[in-house]
Amino acid sequence: MEDLTLVGFVVMVLRQWRLMLVFMLAIIMLTAGVVYLKPAKYNFTTVYSVASYETAEGIKRGLETPDEVIAKISNVFLEQTRRSLLSKESIEQLPFETMVTNPRNTLLLSITSKSSEKNQEMIERFQENLIDLIQQDQQAIVESLTNSLQYQFEAYSQALEAARDANTERASELEATYIEAVTQLERRIASINEGNSTQVAVRSLEPVGLSKQLLLAIGFFLAFLLAPLAAIFSLFVKKVIAEYRLG
Repeated sequence: MEDLTLVGFVVMVLRQWRLMLVFMLAIIMLTAGVVYLKPAKYNFTTVYSVASYETAEGIKRGLETPDEVIAKISNVFLEQTRRSLLSKESIEQLPFETMVTNPRNTLLLSITSKSSEKNQEMIERFQENLIDLIQQDQQAIVESLTNSLQYQFEAYSQALEAARDANTERASELEATYIEAVTQLERRIASINEGNSTQVAVRSLEPVGLSKQLLLAIGFFLAFLLAPLAAIFSLFVKKVIAEYRLG
């Protein structure tokens, strides 16, 4: 054994072909079992448009920035919704995680939960309840802005009527200013979007995560990689046992 060459060592390993074959089949069958039993997971996404308005220049702006809304969701609304659903379902933990993102350069929020299809109804209830909390919070801001703009609109409208009744040169100048202000306020009030969801818990077309084909490929790779190592380990164990008995 001390004079064993590389070729001799390889021959000894190849003689363990039965062990390698059994080991490879075991790894492949284990991988196939995992692939078969592993449920496919999908993304379930709700898209929410943040409450907004148009500026005098016609630029659409959010009453809150998407980051501000996400901060409220992460720190308050997600936990409230989670606790409510746990209580209603009488479970200790939700079978999915939820994340909220803001697509770049938009006033949209993407609320995504990843889970198997069997949890779709629960995810729908969760995301609907979450949207309700967001809308309630934003509705208060919308009402505050609307009331403020409405107050300004009424004040300028009264001033416009007074300027028209004055019938002076100065009043004519003020009338033009007031007409412009009233028009801008009217357009701004009409442009207010209260915030809404354009889709609720829509399932992704394809599963997310590692595909079954990739898992099988990994299993075959590991089987071919580890089978020779198993044979070498078997030879090592046999050598140790033989030396132990001789000693």
